[in-house]
Amino acid sequence: MQSRPLPGFHRLAKRVALILLPFFFCALQAVGRPKEFFVAPRGSDKNPGTESKPFASLERARSAVRDTRKSTTGPVSVTLLGGDYLRTNGFELTAVDSGETKSAVIWQAAKGQRVRLLGGRPLSEFKQVTNADALARLSEAARPHVVQLDLRALGITHFGEMHSRGFARPTTPAHCELFYDGKPMTLARWPNKGEWEHIAGFPASGSQNDGHNSQIGKVEAGFLYSGERPRHWQDLTNVWVHGYWAWDWANSYERIASVDLEQHLIQTAPPFGTYGFRQGQRICFLNVLEELDQPGEWFLDRKTGFLYFWPPAELVKNETNKPEILLSLLSQPFFKLSNVTNVIIKGLEIEASRGNAFELHGGARNQVVDCNVRNMGDWGVIVDGGSGHSVRNCVFENTGDGGVSLKGGDRQTLTSAGHAVENCRFTRQGRWSITYVPAILMKVLACAPHTISSRIIRIARSSIPATTT
Repeated sequence: MQSRPLPGFHRLAKRVALILLPFFFCALQAVGRPKEFFVAPRGSDKNPGTESKPFASLERARSAVRDTRKSTTGPVSVTLLGGDYLRTNGFELTAVDSGETKSAVIWQAAKGQRVRLLGGRPLSEFKQVTNADALARLSEAARPHVVQLDLRALGITHFGEMHSRGFARPTTPAHCELFYDGKPMTLARWPNKGEWEHIAGFPASGSQNDGHNSQIGKVEAGFLYSGERPRHWQDLTNVWVHGYWAWDWANSYERIASVDLEQHLIQTAPPFGTYGFRQGQRICFLNVLEELDQPGEWFLDRKTGFLYFWPPAELVKNETNKPEILLSLLSQPFFKLSNVTNVIIKGLEIEASRGNAFELHGGARNQVVDCNVRNMGDWGVIVDGGSGHSVRNCVFENTGDGGVSLKGGDRQTLTSAGHAVENCRFTRQGRWSITYVPAILMKVLACAPHTISSRIIRIARSSIPATTT
C-alpha cells in the first residue's frame, strides 16, 4: 500500500525552503563570491569602501579585509584608484592578512589608472636666498641661481641622518634626498660629479703592510690631502668624504671628525674605512654648502632647516606641467610582509623613499607584479626567507643599494626556496653604496633555490647583473 504525504506537507516544505534559501545564498557568497574594496586619495575611512565611496587609507582597507576573511574563504581584493598616496609610515601585513592557495588577497592599482605611493614630500615655493651668511658661503657665480626653502616652516623636521655606508656596511635608511623631475639631484660636493680628488698620503707613524708587500695608512691615523680647498669651508660638523680607500672594489662614506689645515690631515670618525688609506686612491667630499656651484646640486642646513638648491632649469611660478620636486622622508618599507602567504601586490608605482620599497620576511607564495620602483634610498625588494616568492614584470630605477635581494632555502636539507625574478628591468642600481649591490643578489642557502629570467637594461657602476653569495 503506497503511503501518502501528510496533509499540509507540501506547504510546510515550501515554507522551510523559503526560510533556508537566504542562508543558502549567504553560504555560497561566503565560500566563493569575490569581495572588493576600494581606496582613493580623496576617500574617507568612514566610507564603506565601495568604488563610489572608497576608503582613504590602506590601513582601513586592511581592517576591512581582515573582517571579511573571518567569514569568507573567497577571493578578496583591494583596488587603489588613481592618484598620489603620500605615505608617512610603512604598511605591514602579517599572517592574519594571508590569502589561500586558490584565492589570494590582491592589492592592486585600478585598471588603466596611475597609482603612486610617495615616500617623499612635494616641494614648491622656493625663494631667492636672502640670508647674508648663506650668501657669503656661496660662490659669486652660484648666488643668482641658488634658491632656498624653509623646511621647518612646512612642518618637516626629521631629515634622516647620514650614515657610513658602502662596502662591508649594513643596510641602513638613507638620509633625505632631493629629486627633480624624477631624477636624483647631487648633494653639494667637491670635486664635482664625475671628477675625483686623490689621497695625497698618510702619516708615517700610521703606516702598515697591506698584505701584498705595499704600505697603506691605518684608518685611525687619517689621511693627507693636497691643496687648500678645505680652508674655505666654514662648517665642518657634518662634512662627509667618500672614497675607494685602498682598493677600487671597496668604497665607503665616512664622516670627517677633524681637519688639520696646517698638516693637511683629515681624520674620519668610527667605524672608519675597511682596509686603510692608500696614496692616489679616489675621494670626494660631500655635504658642503660652499661647493654648491653647479645646476642640480643641493644642500640642507640641518641646524636651520633651510634647503638650498640650484635647479637644473629656472623655476617659473604658475607654470603648467612644471617639473615635480620631491624630498624623500619615509624610512620604513612601503610594504612589509611578515609570515604572509598568498598575497599579490600589483600595478603600483613606488617612489621617493629613504628605505626599501618591499620587504618579504618568511611566508610563502607572495608576488610583486607589474610595479615600477624608482628613487629608493636602499633596495627595491628584500626577500628574507620563506618560499615561492616571485617578482615579475617590474621596473627598478635609481636605487641607493641594489634591485632585488633573494635569500632562502635550507642548506642542511638542500630544500629549495623556489624564489623567482622574471622579466624585470633594472636601471642604475647602487646609487649610494655602489659596490656589491647588484641588480639581483642571491644569498644561496641551498642548492638552486632561485630562478632568474630578467632583462638587464643598464646597471651603473657594475658589470655583473646578478651576484650569488
